[in-house]
Amino acid sequence: MKLLVYSSSDLAGINMAEHLEAAIPFVPSEMGGIYGKAHGDLFLVETSSSLIDLDLSPQGVEWALCLSKHKSSSGKPCLTAHTPGNLGPTAEYGGRPGAVGISNPPLQSNLIRELRSECDRRSVALQVTVEATHHGPTDLEYPVTFIEIGSNEGSWIDPLLGEMVASAVRRSLDPRQMKRNAMGVGGGHYSEKFTSLILDGEFDIGHIVPKYALSEGFDLGIFKKCHERTLGGCDYVLADWKGTPSKAKCYLKSLDVELVRV
Repeated sequence: MKLLVYSSSDLAGINMAEHLEAAIPFVPSEMGGIYGKAHGDLFLVETSSSLIDLDLSPQGVEWALCLSKHKSSSGKPCLTAHTPGNLGPTAEYGGRPGAVGISNPPLQSNLIRELRSECDRRSVALQVTVEATHHGPTDLEYPVTFIEIGSNEGSWIDPLLGEMVASAVRRSLDPRQMKRNAMGVGGGHYSEKFTSLILDGEFDIGHIVPKYALSEGFDLGIFKKCHERTLGGCDYVLADWKGTPSKAKCYLKSLDVELVRV
């Protein structure tokens, strides 16, 4: 079962869910005591809690996609996708410190490609970007991906953006040829470099550990956690070499992966 989850308090999630329901013939259903709407192996469910505290654990979940809002100080309209996780020693926004969720590189990367395709097809000038790993939940034993509309209320409730995301989600659900699974290291929170690599189609990228997380005292073991908690395995580390400290470079070389400088 593939979960599509949104919060009743999240305007962007409600927007996306409404457009998914308009496009997919969901019917009321129940799974493991959780009530929602189903279509084939898709299960759309509304939760009253925040998605960063998601704690749904029914049997047989293949992965979850969280339909969410994105907030930023700029308020700039954008469409994003990312994997949850707390890379440092704090957990201000759900999950546990130093813990990461299971990433889903193929889904996350397909979403970025389809979001970009939606913008290009409709001639909508909008930033589409993959984000670094951040916030909860961290402890679910199935992969979790966030897809988000940003970055203010006007964008969250925009019906065009809701329709675009719903269309991108539907196309991302189709089986795709597996590419090379990778994690990214270095760069900013909104990485143009890793977004471009996804759009080029050579790699599917899951976890991203940005430069700002690689501060003094950073636990290098988080790289191993990101490597291990990647659906389908992680054979490549894509490192923004100029933005990666020497200590981190040495650790990355010790992992059983191919290190690619980008």
